[in-house]
Formats: sequence, structure tokens, C-alpha cells
Amino acid sequence: MMLRIISVCVAACLFASPAAAQELEGDYLYRVETIRAAPGKLEALLEWAARAREDNYFEDAGGSFPLIMRHSQGDQWDLLVILPMESWVDFHTKARQKKRQDATRKHEILLASQDGLIAFEEDHFAYGPPYNEVKSAYDSNAYFHIEMFNAAPGKSGELLEQRRMENAYLEQTGQTPNMIFRRAAGSDVDIFTIGFHESRLSYASQAPHDEEAAEDIAKDVGFKDRADISFYLRSLISGHHDTFAVKVE
Repeated sequence: MMLRIISVCVAACLFASPAAAQELEGDYLYRVETIRAAPGKLEALLEWAARAREDNYFEDAGGSFPLIMRHSQGDQWDLLVILPMESWVDFHTKARQKKRQDATRKHEILLASQDGLIAFEEDHFAYGPPYNEVKSAYDSNAYFHIEMFNAAPGKSGELLEQRRMENAYLEQTGQTPNMIFRRAAGSDVDIFTIGFHESRLSYASQAPHDEEAAEDIAKDVGFKDRADISFYLRSLISGHHDTFAVKVE
């Protein structure tokens, strides 16, 4: 265990410079909704989101139009909706509460028209990278890999470190590291990550070119070897959901 901890510290130092260009985690608060449309209502739900954008509902409520990802394959939800909150304190200021109340009255018909479109919705609140970083990654990419993890009892801290180690490995082998989000409240997901990719093809073509060098890098960042990346992760979790998604424009 001590060897892994020392290796994590080394990996953090090695990873510090590239991460400065794109912050991969942080303390910005997000509300993250996973939504399953009612049977036959996904198209109508997407049309509702388009109307909400056109009507500036979220802006009138003091926020920004959410980042929306549509399920392609994997988990059971249809849409992943990411809404920036900034912090608990900022979100609950009197000024922002008033904006939300005013927007609810102004857009009463729009909000009522959502009834019957959703079969299941789960809220999750998470700390993640600064909003401008997440928004920039979303805007410049179109294919997303979302992984949601339930930590084994007492393993949430170690799971977070494993995610950082894997990011160090990905970056140093020329692959795209993932943004990391930590649970603040809501659903039982302890950590989730999002990999932002230009396309499905760019995601699929990211295997390391030098197998021997990749093996050495895995050891340098704290794993026993490349195979241990997966084995170590699975020793820390009680549940894991993988989803690939595309952008909703």
C-alpha cells in the first residue's frame, strides 16, 4: 500500500504540467441528471429541450443551458444532463432563488409540457473541473465515454487515487485523460469520469503505439503492470457502469 501511495505522488508530479492546460478535476459543483424517457417519448423529450433552449428558460432561471449527452450504448438512461451550480452557497443566494421562481412563472406552459415525457430521473450532485473547462471539452467534441463507480466500503479515497493514476498513464501514453467528478450528494455513485473524444473512431484508435513503453509507464505511475490497471480498479469497486454517448446540439 505504501508503495502505491508513493507512486501516486510521483504520478501527480509527472502529470502536473499537462494537466495545467486542462483541469481534470476540481471543486465546481454540478447537478447531474440521468433521465430515461417514457416509452416512445424520447423524441418529444429532445424537442422539449430544444424549446427550452429557444425560450432561454435556463438563462432566465439564472443558469446556463445544460450540457446534454444522449445514450449510444451501455447503461439504461437515455440522457445525461449536466447543469452548472458553482457551489451550494452561490446556487442558493436570494438573487438566484428569485430568478428561478420568476422563470418558473414565466415558463409555466413550457414546464407543464414536460409532464409524461420522463419515466425515470435520478439526481446526482458532484464536484468537478471548472465549468469553462467542461464546457470547452463538450463544445469541441462529440463522443463521450462515461464511467460511473460505486466504491467498495472504505475505498472511495483509494478509488479517487486510482482514477488519477490511470489519467497519468493515459496522458503519458498519448491518450486522452478523463475528467473526474466526486460525489457531493444524491445518487450512490461515488466517482464518475467523462472522456471527451472527437468521434467514436478517435476514441477507438487511442491504443498505445509502444507496448513496452506503455508497460514501463504503468509501473512508473503506480501500477504493478498494465494488466493491474483493471485488476486494481476492480478491487476498489462494488459497482461500475460504462456508457458511450453523443452530443445533443
